[in-house]
Amino acid sequence: MTLSAEDRFNIEVIKLLLQVAWVDREITTAERMVVLGLGRSWSVPEGELHALMDRFKAGGTMPEPDLEVLRTRPDEVLEAARAMCVSDGKLAEGEKAMLERISTKLGVTPQG
Repeated sequence: MTLSAEDRFNIEVIKLLLQVAWVDREITTAERMVVLGLGRSWSVPEGELHALMDRFKAGGTMPEPDLEVLRTRPDEVLEAARAMCVSDGKLAEGEKAMLERISTKLGVTPQG
């Protein structure tokens, strides 16, 4: 199956969100539900979504998201990353730093 540009973008965002969720070395049920909910609402192929979640649960390193794909829509990427950061009801220092790194990698000025 060939993935559309939209599918590819959404998969790369999911990869990034899993990295954001893991920055504090724990993934909460809320964070897991955000990833699954977004993946499904964005029509990420179930096989891809489950493969990423299974890899994450197994403790393996996550594949790096393709920054070139993410740079095509940086505002959407940052919005999703911010939502992930606060989905567990707190914004950890590591999450703040991660948002700044993501902004830099995407070439966007961080917003407070």
